[in-house]
Amino acid sequence: MTQPNLLVSLEQLEALTGCDEHLQFAIEVIAHSDISESIRAELHQQIDRIQQRRQDPYLYLAIVGEFSSGKSTLINALLRDDLLKTSALVATTAATRLRHGDELIVETSFKGSRPGILKTKKNAKQITVPWLAGVDGIDTRHFIHVVTSQDEVAKEVASLTIYHPASFLANNIVIIDTPGTNATNPKHGAITRRIIESEADAAVVVIPATTPLSQTLVNFLADSLHPFLHRCIFVVTKMDQIRKREQKVLIENIENRLKNALGIKKAVIFAAAPQIIIDDLTGEEDIPEHLLLWQDRFSELETLLQQRLRRERILSIAENVLRLLTRLLEQLEGYLLVQWEQYETCQATIKSETIQDLNSFAIEQHRVCRRMIENAIYKTAARISVCIAEHQEKTRSNIHNAISDVNNLGELDSVVQTKAEALLKEGQQYLQNDLQGEFDKLSQAAQKAELYFDGKFSEAYRRLQALGKNWRITIDSRSSSVKLNTSDVFTSMQSYQSELDEKDGKTVMKGGATGAVVGSLILPGVGTVVGGVVGFFLSGFFMPSLDERKQKLWEQLYPNLDTYFDVVKKQAQEAMQTYARKAMVALDQQIDQYIKQYKAVVDVMLEEQREELQRLHQLQSSTKSNLSEIERRKKALSAQQQRLAEITV
Repeated sequence: MTQPNLLVSLEQLEALTGCDEHLQFAIEVIAHSDISESIRAELHQQIDRIQQRRQDPYLYLAIVGEFSSGKSTLINALLRDDLLKTSALVATTAATRLRHGDELIVETSFKGSRPGILKTKKNAKQITVPWLAGVDGIDTRHFIHVVTSQDEVAKEVASLTIYHPASFLANNIVIIDTPGTNATNPKHGAITRRIIESEADAAVVVIPATTPLSQTLVNFLADSLHPFLHRCIFVVTKMDQIRKREQKVLIENIENRLKNALGIKKAVIFAAAPQIIIDDLTGEEDIPEHLLLWQDRFSELETLLQQRLRRERILSIAENVLRLLTRLLEQLEGYLLVQWEQYETCQATIKSETIQDLNSFAIEQHRVCRRMIENAIYKTAARISVCIAEHQEKTRSNIHNAISDVNNLGELDSVVQTKAEALLKEGQQYLQNDLQGEFDKLSQAAQKAELYFDGKFSEAYRRLQALGKNWRITIDSRSSSVKLNTSDVFTSMQSYQSELDEKDGKTVMKGGATGAVVGSLILPGVGTVVGGVVGFFLSGFFMPSLDERKQKLWEQLYPNLDTYFDVVKKQAQEAMQTYARKAMVALDQQIDQYIKQYKAVVDVMLEEQREELQRLHQLQSSTKSNLSEIERRKKALSAQQQRLAEITV
C-alpha cells in the first residue's frame, strides 16, 4: 500500500472513530490524575498501541478454531505451502503471525531463561541454537516445526513471526494462527482472547464438518468474539469427508445454529476442503476425481475472502480502534474509580480524626471536668455531714455514758476534770482522720478530672499528630498540689472555743463563773465545752442529790457539744468549698496552659487538614467529572460501533 493511500485511510479512520480527540482526552486525564507512575505508564502503553494500530496499514486476520479443526491446513492452503504442522500448536502457547516477505524468514522471541529475539536469514539452511534441543544445523522449515511442536522448545517461545512470499499475504494481510480454543492448557484460550481483544481486526472461524460447531466453540465465540461476530467469516473445513447429499443440510444446520446460539442474522459461511489443496501441492496423496471440484471452490473462497477483507478493511480496522479506545477508557475508568474511593476514604478518615478548634474543644471538655468536680463536691459534702453526725452522736453518747456511770462526787469530778476532755479529744482525732479521708477523695476526684482532660487532649492531639506528620510535641502529665488539711478546721474551732469560753465566763452565775475560768485553764481548746460543767460542779452545794447533779451537768454540757459539732460541720463545708474553688482555678489554669501552648500548633494542623480536605474534594470532583465524561464517551463509542456493524459493503 502506498503512502498516499495510507494517508487517505488515516483520514477515513479518523472520520469513523474520532480517535485523536478521544486519545487527547485520555492523555489529559492521565496527566492530571493522582495515579501511580506504574499505572500511568501502563495507560500510556495502551495509548501507544492504539496510535500504532491506526497507523498500521495491515489488516490482522485471526484464524480461530479448536484443535484438529483444520486451522493449520487452511493456513497452509492459503499460503500454497505445506508449512505448518497440523499438530504444531498443541505444544506452543504462543501465536504465530504470518506476514508477507520476499523470502522465508522466521523471527522468534524467546522467554524464560534465555530471553531474546532470533531472526533467521533468508531461506536459511543451517540454523543452530546450542541451548535449544533439536536446533542443530536445520533449515528454516524444520526450525518452524521444532519451535511450534516440540514441548521443551515451544514452552520457551513468546511469539513467532514468519515472513512468507504468499500472494494472499501480499494484500497487506497478516494472518494470526492462534492456539486452539478447547485446549486443556488454559494459557491457550487466554492467549487467543488477548489477541482477539487487542490485535485482530477480523477473524476466520474454522468449523470442522466432522464435528460442526461444538458447544465449547459456541461458548468461546459468545464470550471472546462477541464484539465483532458480524465481521467473522466462518469456514467449514473437511467438507471432502462429508457425503455430497449431506453437505447442503450440514451448512444450513450450522447457519441456523449460528443464528440461534449467537444471534448472527446472516452469517458469512464458506465450505472448503483445504486438505485437497495440500495434497495437490505435495503430490503425496492421489485426489479422487469427484473431489477435484474443491480445488476450484477453494480458489473461489480465496478470491471472495480477499474481496471481503478488502471491502471491509477500513470498517474492520475502525471497529478494532473503537474497541481499543473503549478498552482504554474502561481501564482508565477502573483506576479512577479506585482513586475516587481512596479520596472518599481519606476524607472520611480526616473528618473522623479531626477535633474542633482548641477553644471549642477546651470549653466542651471543661464542662465535663467541671461536672466531675461538682459531682465529687456534692458527694463529699454529703459524706462529711454523715461523718460529723456520726461522730457527734458517738461523742455525746460516750460523754453521757461517762457521766451517767459515776457513783459518787469523786468519780463525777474525775469525769469533768479529765475523762470528758479525753473523750472529746479522742473523738476529735478520729473525726479529723475521717474528714481528712473525705478531703483526700475530693482531691483525687479533682486530680482525676485534670487527668481526664490530659487524656482527652492527648488522644485528640495524637490523631492530629498522625495527620499533621510534621509536629512532635510531648504533653506533660500533671497532678494538682491543692489539698486540704483538716487540722485547719480544728485550729479555727479552738479559736472559736476560746472566744466562747471568754463569753461564757462572763455570763455564768456564782460558782459556774468561777468554774468556767478554772475549766478554761485546765482544758485549753475544749474548756469552753466542759468548763461550765466544772463550775457547776464547784457550786454543788446547791444541788440536792448526785443524780440531780449529773442531770444538770448533762443539760449544761450537750448544747455546747452540739454547737461544737455544728461549727465543725460549717468549717468543714467552708474548707471543702475553698478547695473546690482552688480545684476549679487549677483546672482553668491547666486548660489555659494548653490553649496558650498548643493553640497555634493545633490551628496550623487544622488549617492543613482543611486544605487537604479541600484538595481531596477538588480531586474527587474532578475525578467524578472525568468519570461522567468517560461514561459519555463509552456510550458514544458503543453507538458508533453499532453503526459501523450495520454497514455492509
